[in-house]
Amino acid sequence: MVARRTRERSIVRGRLTRRREALDASIVDWTKARRAFVTVWVLLGIAGAMDHTIAEKLFGTRVDLWLPHLQYGYVMFNKNPHDPTVYDYAGADGVRHPLAELVHTPAIGYADAHLAVNVLLKADYLKEICYRATRGSSARYEFLIDHYDMDVDPRRPAESLTMSCDAHGLVAR
Repeated sequence: MVARRTRERSIVRGRLTRRREALDASIVDWTKARRAFVTVWVLLGIAGAMDHTIAEKLFGTRVDLWLPHLQYGYVMFNKNPHDPTVYDYAGADGVRHPLAELVHTPAIGYADAHLAVNVLLKADYLKEICYRATRGSSARYEFLIDHYDMDVDPRRPAESLTMSCDAHGLVAR
């Protein structure tokens, strides 16, 4: 019933129908323009990411992309960290594993980074990990914390710290 009344009104008022068609055509054109803009923006973002990572290594120079957010390397990071810390643990078998494996946090793809941020922001986070890992078991872990200085030697840690984790808590060695 409602559709019929709307159709009858559009037949009676022919001018509004033509105007409506013109508006619909312009909306379609804006949608296409918006899609093209978003596509170009995403492609330029990818080009900017490649420009500041891969292109410099391949071609030896960067390309000026004219966009301010891509021009100076603000695609992901303005400055890369020069002193990362790597958190590992060794179980009874003595093999090193990422400490993020002991933390059951839904951080698919960035579990190590999630752990590093939590350790940085929460002073007792390593103790909490130890407590949760050894709760209700007699498991013993060695937490291995390696601090690298990328300016000195990126292959060897500048500082290393070993902490013993068992049912009695976390103790530095």
